[in-house]
Order: sequence, then structure tokens, then C-alpha cells
Amino acid sequence: MREWRALTDTELVELATRLRSLEWSWNLADAPQLVADFGWKLNNTLSELVKFDSGFGRSTGSVSSLGGRAAEISVQVTSYAEEDAAGRARIVDAFAGYTAALTDAFGAPSARIPGKYPEIRWVHGETTLRLIALSVAVDLGLMTNEGLARHDEIVRLQEQGLI
Repeated sequence: MREWRALTDTELVELATRLRSLEWSWNLADAPQLVADFGWKLNNTLSELVKFDSGFGRSTGSVSSLGGRAAEISVQVTSYAEEDAAGRARIVDAFAGYTAALTDAFGAPSARIPGKYPEIRWVHGETTLRLIALSVAVDLGLMTNEGLARHDEIVRLQEQGLI
């Protein structure tokens, strides 16, 4: 059985606030410095992806790009849960608690996306903060609105069976 760990609500809000107020180049080449500035541990730098340890193990965070321009910073904010009913309950509870904490901090979400991997979004200027409940972890991400529009279009096309 894996040990369950998760950021506290306060730690999550502090991270989300720091991400939302982030001013940087959004050039993937600058991502290693961003990783260092947040105190994370760089794991790997690829042509379109920088992976780091967000505090929950190797490659639990990433900066991904579209054509060399960073589009998303994704940070795992819980450890991995077991793939059983108890593990799923931990993910659901963490996601619900984090949603409430972020709503208290930033106001009502701009979007709630149900589904297999539910997502809550808060638009802020040129970026959107995203909280996502994955099957075995919860992620917090900051995505450029341009990158998010591309992402949403790809999801729409996949759902229609066009790609």
C-alpha cells in the first residue's frame, strides 16, 4: 500500500496564487529556471517537454510546449492513490476540498467540466488555472488561454471521432 500524501488546502492556495501571478517568458528554454525558482527538482528536458519532481516523486510535474513556446505548467499536488475504491475516494475528497479552497480564494470557477477526469477552471488574464482529478492523483495546472483553446479543440475532435 502506498503512503498517501497531499498538499494542505493552504499549501495548494499558495501554489495556485504563485502560479496565477507568474510573469515569465513562456519560452520552454526558460523552464529549467522556472523549476528552480519554485524549488522543484529538474528531471528531464526534452524538445517539447520539461519534467520535474513537484515533491511527489520523479516526473510529477511538467512544462509542456507547442512549437517551443510553453503552453502549460502541470503540478501533481497529491501522491499517487491506490487503484481501488479507497484510493478513488481519496482523489474525490482531495479534489472536492481543493475546489472549495480555490473557490474561496479566487471566486466562482469560470468552468466546471465533468467526466472521467473532472476539471475546474479559473480564467485569469492570459492564463487559466486548472484543477484536474486524474484516476490516481490530483493535478494543478496553469495553461495559456491559447494553449487551452487548442487543447479543447483536440478533445472536441476526439470526442467526435475525427482524430
